Amino acid sequence: MSYSERDVAGWSEAVANLHGNTAQGAGDVRRAYEAMANVWSAYGYQDAPTEVLRMLIDATEVGYMAALNDIRSGDLDGEITMWRPDLAE
Repeated sequence: MSYSERDVAGWSEAVANLHGNTAQGAGDVRRAYEAMANVWSAYGYQDAPTEVLRMLIDATEVGYMAALNDIRSGDLDGEITMWRPDLAE
């Protein structure tokens, strides 16, 4: 199965829009960028076309920023104290 450049451009735009809508500020974007830069550089997958790589990086950053949003809203409070009991002291 193959996809056209137009398909890839459409998916890339959708992911970029999701990225923009998930970020709650420049700090979130910076944290996600730094975290995912470390993940991607360790992984070493760099042979894909630039637009595909940008889409993959944006998509992983969306996940990171969504987790930041969950932490910010308190959705993970129980898990955080389980992972880091020192914070509950």
